[in-house]
Amino acid sequence: MKISRAGVRLPFILSATVFLTGCLAPVTIDADITTDGYDYTLRVESTLADPRAAMAAAEGRLSAQDDENARLMAANDADLPGFERFEYLGDGRFAVVVNLSGTLEAAGQGAGFPNTRRGTGTDNYLRIERAEDGTIEISSPEIPARNLAQLEALPFRPSGEVRVTPAPTDRVVEHNADRTPAIPDRAYVWTLGSWEDRISIRIAPQDDSAER
Repeated sequence: MKISRAGVRLPFILSATVFLTGCLAPVTIDADITTDGYDYTLRVESTLADPRAAMAAAEGRLSAQDDENARLMAANDADLPGFERFEYLGDGRFAVVVNLSGTLEAAGQGAGFPNTRRGTGTDNYLRIERAEDGTIEISSPEIPARNLAQLEALPFRPSGEVRVTPAPTDRVVEHNADRTPAIPDRAYVWTLGSWEDRISIRIAPQDDSAER
């Protein structure tokens, strides 16, 4: 079933505790997620930005000490689960590469990006979670209307592509993808270009009987 891009509202700013600046948001993102039963893989290449630092850089207010603190933060947090790269680029932006895999063994378990330690925490832009009904939910946050004006003032917007590829034996219950699978590609694809773009897909694994 195709669903709209609207959905459950979640906090937008990614306030992962490991990020000492307090919040990070996607500038660019290229993500591949695969599921096979309750096994998943998550591969992401992204540029993230601290919105406050990015605004300061655009206005010429970002100090050399701010830059140095950000470099130290990236070095300290480069050992997050699945992180292959976490590097400060300057101007409040970070390059991140994540390659994570695992198994959702029970309801409520999950994984997420960029805070790979927090799993399904609302501070993550991408979340993979096993729901109580046995389905797998993959989603990104919807932006509350009251926050949109603030976001539109930032010197960047998110852009990129997210691809979700379920195993051939798994069943997609609902989704809001921009593009659906075409043989031989089995991916559901979202093209991002706005703060309002949201990812949502629900998958019933082969060994799940709740939705069958």
